[in-house]
Amino acid sequence: MRDSTRTWLVIALLSGGVVSYGQQTGGKPPNDRLFKHIYGAVAGAYIGNSMGAPVEGWTWERIEKTYGFLDKFVPDVRANRPGVVAQVGWTEDGMERYKLLASAVIKKGGRISIEELGREWVEKIDPTRIGFRIGAQDRVIYDLLKAGIPPYEVGRYALWPGFMGTSKMMQPLGLISACRPDVAAKDALDLGRIKDAQGRPLWRNDKQGDDGRFRSTLIYNSALENCAAIAAATAEAMRPNATVDSVIAVALAQLPPGSRKEVETVLGFAKNAKDWKEIRPLYQKFYEGTPVSNAIDILAGGLACFKLADGQPRLATLYATNLGRDTDCKAYVAGGLAGTLRGIDAWPPEWVELVEKAVLTDPYTVDKRNARQIAEGLYWAAIKEMRTVKSQTGELESLLAK
Repeated sequence: MRDSTRTWLVIALLSGGVVSYGQQTGGKPPNDRLFKHIYGAVAGAYIGNSMGAPVEGWTWERIEKTYGFLDKFVPDVRANRPGVVAQVGWTEDGMERYKLLASAVIKKGGRISIEELGREWVEKIDPTRIGFRIGAQDRVIYDLLKAGIPPYEVGRYALWPGFMGTSKMMQPLGLISACRPDVAAKDALDLGRIKDAQGRPLWRNDKQGDDGRFRSTLIYNSALENCAAIAAATAEAMRPNATVDSVIAVALAQLPPGSRKEVETVLGFAKNAKDWKEIRPLYQKFYEGTPVSNAIDILAGGLACFKLADGQPRLATLYATNLGRDTDCKAYVAGGLAGTLRGIDAWPPEWVELVEKAVLTDPYTVDKRNARQIAEGLYWAAIKEMRTVKSQTGELESLLAK
C-alpha cells in the first residue's frame, strides 16, 4: 500500500468509531477525503441512471432532434403507472440491483459472499412490486432464490445473458476495496453469478467489411469480466494518485482479448475525435445491428465518454447521455468513475440535491436511502476492510522480526 494511500485511510479511520456492522458509533458524519470520493461515486450512479433513463434506447439523432443537447433531468415516462406519474430524478431497474448489493455490504460492514447477496434479494424485494421498478429479469432470480436454488447457480437461468444488468451492481465493491483493484475484481466475478454465467456464446455477428466481404464472428458472454472491469476501475479511481488513463488501463486488464480489442477500438474513436460529437456516428455504426444493452458495448462507450471528459463528472455524464443506445448504463459507467476520481465536490450541487430528494418520492424502489446515506454506509464498510488489511499486514510484518 502506498504511503499516501495509507495516510488517507488511517485519517479516515481516526475520524470516528466503528462497530462490527460498519456503522458509525457517534460523532459528526464523515467529511474527509475518503468519504468525498465514495460519495462522489454513489452520487454519480444515481445521477447517471436518472439522467440517462428517459432516452434509453434512443439514437443520438433522436436525442438531438428532441432536446438539442440533453443537459437536464427529465421524467422517464416509461415509469408512469395508473395513479403514479414519473418524477424527475427517479432511477430504473439497474439501480435497484445496485441498492440490493450496497444494502448487503452495509449490513455486513464489508465484503460479502454471494449467499449474503442472495439473502438480501429475498428479504428486500416485495414480490407484489415486481414489474414496476424491479423487472422481469429480477423476477426470475427472486423466484429461483425463494425456491432454494443456490445463488451461484441462478444466473444461468436469468434473462438477457451478457447484458449490462449484471454489472450495474458492481460499483460498491470497488469502493469498499479502495485502492485494491484485484480484490474488487475477484468479488465482482463471484457476485455477478447471481445474474449471469461465464463463457457461453450469445449470438453470431455478421458484418460487411470495407472490401465488401461478409465476416461472421461468434460473440461470447463477457458480462462477468465486465463486472470485474467496473469494480476494479472504481477501486483504482479511489487511489490518491489515480488518473483517467490508469483507471481505463485497470478496466481493460480485466477483459478477455476479444472484448478488450472491442473497447480499445471505441477508445480509439475518442482519442482521435476533435470533439465529443464526432464519436457519435462512429460509435453508432460500430454497434449497428447489435443489442443496445450488451455489457462490453456499454463499457466501451462509458469509458470513451470518461476519457473525452478528462474524468470531469458533469461532462462525462452528459456525453454518455447524449451518445445514444443504452444511455443510462453508459452514464452510470462514465459518471460513476468520474465521480469516484474527482469526488462529490466536482458534481453540480443542484444535481446531487435533485436525486437525493427524488428517491423519497419513488413508491417502487427497494431502498429509500439516498446517495449520501448509502455512501456513509459504504464508507464505514471501507474503513472496516482497511482495518482488516492493516491487521493482516501487521501479522505478516511481525514474521520479518529477527
